[in-house]
Amino acid sequence: MIRLKLTIIVAYILASAFMPAMGTHAATYYVATNGNNSNSGTSSSPWRTVAYAASKMVAGDTTYVKGGTYKEGLITFGRSGTQSAPIKLLNAPNQFPIIDCIDRSKNHMVLLQNSSGRRLPIGWITIEGFEIRNCLNGIRFWNLHDSTIRRNWIHGNFPAQGIIGNGTRIVIDRNRINHNGPFATNPASTQAHGLYLNGTAMTITNNLIYDNLGYGIQMNGTVGYDSANHPAPEFAVTSNWVISNNTMAYNVNRSGLVVWGSNSRNARIENNIFYENSVKLASYSGQGIDFLNSGTGHTIRNNLAFASGSGGTKFIAGGTQGTHYTQSGNIVNTVKPGFVNAPATLPSAPNFALSSGSSAINKGLATSATKTSYTNVSRPQQSLYDIGAFEFFSNSTSLAAPTSLQLAN
Repeated sequence: MIRLKLTIIVAYILASAFMPAMGTHAATYYVATNGNNSNSGTSSSPWRTVAYAASKMVAGDTTYVKGGTYKEGLITFGRSGTQSAPIKLLNAPNQFPIIDCIDRSKNHMVLLQNSSGRRLPIGWITIEGFEIRNCLNGIRFWNLHDSTIRRNWIHGNFPAQGIIGNGTRIVIDRNRINHNGPFATNPASTQAHGLYLNGTAMTITNNLIYDNLGYGIQMNGTVGYDSANHPAPEFAVTSNWVISNNTMAYNVNRSGLVVWGSNSRNARIENNIFYENSVKLASYSGQGIDFLNSGTGHTIRNNLAFASGSGGTKFIAGGTQGTHYTQSGNIVNTVKPGFVNAPATLPSAPNFALSSGSSAINKGLATSATKTSYTNVSRPQQSLYDIGAFEFFSNSTSLAAPTSLQLAN
């Protein structure tokens, strides 16, 4: 009887960890560069810092951050929302706030970590519509679940990653993630990636991931479940990802994507463009997808890969077809993607929108994960989905970089 009671108590504690307390009411707050953290947080009396807003929000709360540059230290989310009342940090409509970290050497970044300890889960949080730059990592999370990172420009963060963390049921959509890593101090680094993640049911869609020092996406399947570090196995073991309709280009010392470790399973890698990655590597290197001791059940379908030969050229390097992965419908080193402005070497202002006649148009698979494109254009515009982050339409050439149009809700 005592053992049964202890089992019930332990089960209740674990369930409670996944269901943080609901706030007494949902509130809407504002942050502005002319605000003050002693204000009430209303539109007419806004707070001054994003960090203060993150520390105050509870389940159901939304904070809108007005345009301008916010010199910030560590921005920490320590509380969870709920499924019906998420916590949301958003750009104010048609404005583009900039989070510019003060001192990356002091671990300044956007951090999502349960305030009672990082082993515990945190979830139902949305971060949307920001430029995040000059931090250690752009965004770091521990044991995150049911959360969304969307429509952000994450760049210039070093010596670490654009986004790093572990969790389950996380959506990373319509972000521009570029030039992360210690370019000035250690340009040969292979450990500074656009995304470095592990866990289950990650959905990575419609992102521009380019010019990072390491991999564009690091799918880390080397981590096993450890009860001292994870609330449940789904936060650790890497499986059931969807990596779809991204454009991965010009990543410097590694390929666009690595599937790494025996605990990586059942990823769907579809409708992506891999272009001129492994810039500094030999031609026999992989520029599309690297497989390193890489698990089972991965499907690679309807991607477009092209490399001119100045760096790595192989679409898939490592792994064994039929054992680690299957593939079909891929377009490999036969035609260029047909971008508006993306020559063989990185230009000062790349434009990854598809030009008329692009070989990526109408060559993708229909997928429920990507109903819209990087610029919020609905898919498909013609008979079939396009490959890559953009869906072609007549004036898509003007929408390559984050703008108020892209960031509108």
